[in-house]
Amino acid sequence: MVLYPINVGNARFRCGRWRGNPDVAYLVPLSPASTLDPVALSAARARLVADGFSEVITGAVGAGECNAMHRDGFTDREELHLLRHDLDTPITRRRGSGPIIRRSGPRDHPAILALDREAFDPFWSLDDSGLHEALTATPMSRLRVVRDVGIVAYAVTGRAGRNGYLQRLAVSPDRQGAGIGAALVCDSLRWLKRGRVDHVWVNTQKTNTRALELYRRLGFRPEPTHLTVLQRQLP
Repeated sequence: MVLYPINVGNARFRCGRWRGNPDVAYLVPLSPASTLDPVALSAARARLVADGFSEVITGAVGAGECNAMHRDGFTDREELHLLRHDLDTPITRRRGSGPIIRRSGPRDHPAILALDREAFDPFWSLDDSGLHEALTATPMSRLRVVRDVGIVAYAVTGRAGRNGYLQRLAVSPDRQGAGIGAALVCDSLRWLKRGRVDHVWVNTQKTNTRALELYRRLGFRPEPTHLTVLQRQLP
């Protein structure tokens, strides 16, 4: 399902199905936390109910949005580490070492989504609309893969002005620990550095210690604040 906008006054949201589930909405606040007043959130929920949803899960939001949505009855579902890389340290992995990384396109999407389901638990795994969201969340993005017999890893990287985003990184469970994830992260950092990016952002589940260790080893530093995924039942 294609994501669609919900606009209420100055509040703007993007909505769709959560992982293709027709009963669960995916709601992403796009405007500042100050616009998420009770009237706007109530109207957004009414639209979701009218569209047939009985539950809503949000994208990862910051503290301001989280507080506003808590007041509206949303509760925490998952907390995420937020990390930043200022591209002020050397990108340690040398170009040309490690796996061969190639560009990818729509033809590979079914294989990428199959890999994503292997790499993440069902709550976090992407469907087609989720992959589309990752690829279109920023004005510029690129999709890179590592192949063996099939696709064994992929990364989505985005760029918006002077900010870069590692939107998604997945490695087949039976190929983890072989340096493939590190190679993809370094490939993304080099692309963003060529684009004159100042800061690179990534988030990961607080329980995903392996990913956290990888990002810290490659120069990412945890931010003092975290992100939260929220949920709410819809009457």
